[in-house]
Amino acid sequence: MTHAAVDVVVVGGGIIGRSVASAAARRGMCVLVVEPGGRTFGTSSSNAGHLVPSHRVPFAAPGMVRAGLHSLVTRDGAFAVSPRVMWRISPWLWRFARNSTAANVARGVPVLASLLDTTVSEVHRLRDEGAALDFSDGGVVQVCTTGATFSSMRHEAQEWSRWGVRTQEWSSDELLAAEPSLRSGVAGAVVLADDGRFDPAALLAAVTDEGLRRGVRTLDARVRRVEPTDDRAALVHTSAGTVRAGQVVVAAGAWTPSLCAPLGVRLPIVAARGDSVTLAPGVGAMPTRAMLLVDQRLAVNPLAAGLRITGGFGLTSTADRAVHDRRSRRLVQRAAVVLDLPSDAQPARRWTGLRPATPDGLPVIGRLPHAPAVLVAAGHGMLGSTTGPGTGEMVAAMLSGAPVGIDVSPLSPARFGAGNKRKGSAG
Repeated sequence: MTHAAVDVVVVGGGIIGRSVASAAARRGMCVLVVEPGGRTFGTSSSNAGHLVPSHRVPFAAPGMVRAGLHSLVTRDGAFAVSPRVMWRISPWLWRFARNSTAANVARGVPVLASLLDTTVSEVHRLRDEGAALDFSDGGVVQVCTTGATFSSMRHEAQEWSRWGVRTQEWSSDELLAAEPSLRSGVAGAVVLADDGRFDPAALLAAVTDEGLRRGVRTLDARVRRVEPTDDRAALVHTSAGTVRAGQVVVAAGAWTPSLCAPLGVRLPIVAARGDSVTLAPGVGAMPTRAMLLVDQRLAVNPLAAGLRITGGFGLTSTADRAVHDRRSRRLVQRAAVVLDLPSDAQPARRWTGLRPATPDGLPVIGRLPHAPAVLVAAGHGMLGSTTGPGTGEMVAAMLSGAPVGIDVSPLSPARFGAGNKRKGSAG
């Protein structure tokens, strides 16, 4: 079956794909989103929900290799590698180590800041237009339970100030006065003053609904392959037929590399597993602000639906989507060290999701070198929801031929070098 031609096909219905679709439709384009089952695997709806313009330093930064090795040794859940994929992940780990440099930070901060700041503006716009996002911009509190961690975080705050990140320091007494939900014994906190929180499921719904109002349609199907045409368009072959598109945006998260490989680009995007639990309202004391429990390597978000606790960055395969009771219990137990929660609290909701991670900590956004009708928008790691609407605006500008207003070469799919050659070429 051949479907009617459209201006843009977006492959993937998570927050990145839906943001692209909405932003393109607001610019007058005819957009079709192709998504199996009309749903995602949950990565865009059950994550931490932190709005963090402060997180403009790429994940691959000086000190991250040592921190990653420490996490692997102590098994604290912050960083892990599944033994079943170690052999396949090894080249990615080597690239990550090579990219954890000051040069990578200097290259990445401007583009990450642009995506993050644009997302903040878009979240404010959606809220002002009536979207119910469960949104608050009261800052994110980085809670430290040891003096050594507090000292380290204060030092990091001084480094972040170079990149325009505003912070505040709270002593132990100030922290406990501001957040009675915390247990005694905390050392202090560094507050990311310009950050906030939202319900990621509500943001995804708001962006999706805006797209629908602008005419975005959804095809319930799986994409089998994308085929460039001689007239600089593309055919998208799906389980429900073929769609001709003027342009295609591949926003399929951790599944993006398999769709791009036949087009001559090898994208080093791997799946990084994260887990969360949501405790029902009334189970323990509810914090008033979003938190990062630094020593416990957890993110906390006091949603109207309940307290969400999120953690983990485990490199794995795209098949690793089972929810494990032991991991869920461990999240609650670790949070209960700091928060006034019963350690045996039973989650009302449990989740696992796969974050698409790149070895330089920067997303992949741009046209494929040998298939210019095809763009990629993937590899956002732990920043998917907090950069989603910003990515939508950036990609929509590329689709329309409008200036982006910033050097986007650090995000180019061609930046990974060897292997990104025309299909069939030598080397």
